Amino acid sequence: MAPIGSPPQLGAMTAAGRGEISVLAAGGGAVALGSAGVVVTSVFYALSPSAAALPAQPLDRALALAGSIAGARIMYAAGTVGIFADLVMAAGALLITAELVRRTRGLAAIGWAVMLLSIIIFIFVDAIVAHVLGPLAATKDGAVAFVGFKRLFDVLFLLGTVAFGAGAILALGSDLRASAPLARRPLSLIGVLAGLATVIAAVACFFGFPLEQGVGISIGFGAALFVAIGLQIARAT
Repeated sequence: MAPIGSPPQLGAMTAAGRGEISVLAAGGGAVALGSAGVVVTSVFYALSPSAAALPAQPLDRALALAGSIAGARIMYAAGTVGIFADLVMAAGALLITAELVRRTRGLAAIGWAVMLLSIIIFIFVDAIVAHVLGPLAATKDGAVAFVGFKRLFDVLFLLGTVAFGAGAILALGSDLRASAPLARRPLSLIGVLAGLATVIAAVACFFGFPLEQGVGISIGFGAALFVAIGLQIARAT
């Protein structure tokens, strides 16, 4: 715990005196809320045809086209919920990053910044799955454009997953060694291990291994974990 009168505690006391919540409390709350939305999004992705809604390796054009047509409505729901959840989660990650920078916790700040980049990438992923793949697949003579956007979707999905896992490793690994961690150490340890598994699965997909189901599960599990972490950050400050 920070000593009485330290800058973080003085900042929280000042904010409380003005009837406002602290930066970390706001950031933690936004991360928890946004992560809950990503959990819902992950359920919709799981209900969608995997050949269309996951970075399937190798790409099967016929299956992806058929899946995008058959699963257009559920994919629209997944992407639409995901876009708004990503925005809320990104705002929370930005606030936490800024506060960690102010506290000169460089490694943790880098980790949260990398996760922020991941969330921004997933805004584009969700936009493509909701508003591009289904309509293109149903368009006459749209197959070529569909394949191009599907490959872009796959790359962005995997890149965002790698960034999320790597950011979690850095941020939560730093928390494990911190004297005043943002989250409880058992949660941070689980997060580090989950982040490592996430990175391994996504990198393997980049090299053509069919681990897209593992990638999808890792995102859903990571989002559920950050609901708990966000709530802990919000309540602790």
